[in-house]
Amino acid sequence: MSKELELPIDSGIGQRVRLQIGDVFDIFWAGFWTILNTAKGQFELKCNHSSLCRWEIQVQLDIKLKGEGQTPELNIQTDVTFSQKTKLWKMEQIEQGRRYNMIILKITWKSAIGLHSPQFIDFEQKSDLLDVMIRSEDGSKHLYANSGVLALNSPVLRELLNEKKSKEIVIPLKSFPALEKFLQFLHPPFTMGRDHVEEVLELASEWKMDSIISKYEEYLIRNRSFGVEASVGNIKLADKFKMKNLLEEVLWNDSSSVYSILEGNIFSTWARAAMFEFLLEVEDDSFQEDDDENDGEDDDDDDEDNDQDTLSTASEDDEENPYRFL
Repeated sequence: MSKELELPIDSGIGQRVRLQIGDVFDIFWAGFWTILNTAKGQFELKCNHSSLCRWEIQVQLDIKLKGEGQTPELNIQTDVTFSQKTKLWKMEQIEQGRRYNMIILKITWKSAIGLHSPQFIDFEQKSDLLDVMIRSEDGSKHLYANSGVLALNSPVLRELLNEKKSKEIVIPLKSFPALEKFLQFLHPPFTMGRDHVEEVLELASEWKMDSIISKYEEYLIRNRSFGVEASVGNIKLADKFKMKNLLEEVLWNDSSSVYSILEGNIFSTWARAAMFEFLLEVEDDSFQEDDDENDGEDDDDDDEDNDQDTLSTASEDDEENPYRFL
């Protein structure tokens, strides 16, 4: 699926602006856009694969630059090889860079060394297996999926596909950036990533795919980031989709930050109740530990008193009978 990258219209001369691309072929990619002092524009693409072993990947790049009004579209197709030594590719500079406000980028896998070749399905092409169309409300975007897979995972889609003679599902345009990630999880090779997680979960929630939400919850627990900001993001996801296990995982691992998280953020009654219950449980455990320590100290004091009494008794016996050990 193509990636639509919005270009900044007010960036300064020489300012290198990062463009979010995300995960493609289980590899993280980043784009950069720069307006040079000659008013030309330049696009760069970086492959952020971090394996220590030797690797190399050859891809085909299809790049379309679009602008407003009478700005002519610019289409570029080229093969690029990325490796440990060459992770960055720079496109040739284009004239009047500020006239363009969008890049449509498609990365196609051609060959690789030292990398697993994922067999991703091309959801843009209809086939015997990809027999149902999912399109945007305005008809500007569409992808194809397997109707059986959708029906097995969603009672909502099962009913919809059984009712309608034409196999077509309509979703909001804003949901399309997450749709391919969603389909890649439902179809082989069943991959998931952190890109568009909230949007993917929104689709799963709307279509009542509880098993998908559970799988994503497990993934977020295994691959979660740490720190207050990351914890807040995970708690908001857990709150929105009622993921109790994720919420508990975050609270137990960031227990010292729970008060500050509660003060600075808005959560639902369900999440706040769970967080206050957690704090009470932690305080009860803390009081119990203090009581155990105090009990231990009292026992030590009693032992010392008993030892002292024993010594005193023995001393008195010695005075009364100085020959008792002879």
